[in-house]
Amino acid sequence: MSKTQKGHIILNYGYYPAGDIIYFNERPKDMKKNVVFIAFVAWLLATDSVFAQFSVSAEIRPRAEMNNGAMKPLADTVSTFYYISQRSRINLDYARDKYQMRISIQDVRVWGSGDIYTSTGVFGSTMGIDVYEAWFRLKIGSKSNITIGRQELNLDDQRIFSSRNWNQFGLTYDALVYNFNTNGLDMHAMVSYNNRMDEKTGFPVDDTELFNDNNRIKTLNFIHVRKKFNENISGSAMVVGTGFQNESQHGTIYLTGTYGLWAAVIFNQFDALVNLYFQNGHAQTGKEVSAYLFSLNPGYSIGKFRIGAGIDYLSGDDANSSNFGKKEKTFNKFYGAVFKFYGLMNYFSYMKSSTKNGGLVDIYPSVKLSINKKHLVNGTFHLFSLANAIKTGETVVEDKNLGSELDLMYTYKAGPELNIKCGFSYYFDTETLRKVKGASDNYSYSPYWAWVMVTFTPRLFSSEK
Repeated sequence: MSKTQKGHIILNYGYYPAGDIIYFNERPKDMKKNVVFIAFVAWLLATDSVFAQFSVSAEIRPRAEMNNGAMKPLADTVSTFYYISQRSRINLDYARDKYQMRISIQDVRVWGSGDIYTSTGVFGSTMGIDVYEAWFRLKIGSKSNITIGRQELNLDDQRIFSSRNWNQFGLTYDALVYNFNTNGLDMHAMVSYNNRMDEKTGFPVDDTELFNDNNRIKTLNFIHVRKKFNENISGSAMVVGTGFQNESQHGTIYLTGTYGLWAAVIFNQFDALVNLYFQNGHAQTGKEVSAYLFSLNPGYSIGKFRIGAGIDYLSGDDANSSNFGKKEKTFNKFYGAVFKFYGLMNYFSYMKSSTKNGGLVDIYPSVKLSINKKHLVNGTFHLFSLANAIKTGETVVEDKNLGSELDLMYTYKAGPELNIKCGFSYYFDTETLRKVKGASDNYSYSPYWAWVMVTFTPRLFSSEK
């Protein structure tokens, strides 16, 4: 390996076609992190005898997609979009009597997107490696523990806190979480505080500067209590405080409060989930907040079928009101699951922009067929509408019909380590939807989306002492 001009190197080893010289931006920090990580794994494997329990697992998850209007209707002049993305993870888990630790390293990329390439092939990438999880857990007595570091959070049915697993990157939180469990009662309390890091010095940037140009969440805190009352009924209560910096006075924190109840009921063949949440305080913009979410999802199982019919209502602002625009009335899901609710084509991922602050009503009958332990088929039909009239420019849109969406999904569980899923979605759009999405006049009248995803999760090594 020999250096050339500043910022580049030439690879002098290996075989490449005549005339090919591979250039890439030199990234010493990334290379150093990779070397440290490999050395750490080697050390663990060489000294596994000192651990009470040590395991190494992996996940490789490629997903092929055919996109003809997911997220937003495409113009007729735009061709159907085909692409493949892949998530690759390696997980290291270690546990002793009073300690537990997890480190999860992942690489997420679109096939063919590497920045080390020539005209004859893509050879690699200097980007992509990331720490997905890195936490340790300290037991406190027999009923509680503290988990510190980057970690997943999945609470209740994941409407408020979720790891967003459909996203190839996933979502984790840098936080301290206290967990308590006794006799069917679970309590979780989290605190977190975020700062930027100076890219040149590696030191944190103090609070006299904005955390991020997009004013991301500065502090996130919650208390969550869940109780299993009996074999049929479970319920929880949650209080969340989400803080954002004032964009002109960075030392001032705007705090949005989210308060809610969740319940799960199962009686013989009948089951139901209920959510009720309210938000107040101040939004990221500094405006007062007054918003709420309600959802009810009952179902009845008959043999191999589950037939359900749910409704979600997320509040918004009424363009016909004299107080329009004075408060933030659109419910903000912040950290909740996106792909799991409101249609698989993700037309309504961030309610404030996805509905022009109008809020959303989603009525969704569904059918699930469990053919056997290996084969599962799901079908859901969403009927979408605005909760309120909206404004586009100076025009008030009274028609609330946002159209409907058909979602079909098939799951094949080939074994404990291999899972194959595929799906097809079709959106029946309306003029109101096109106004909300800002679709051009030559939009596609038939938005659809199809995908196939293979998930391989082998356990590579396990040791118990």
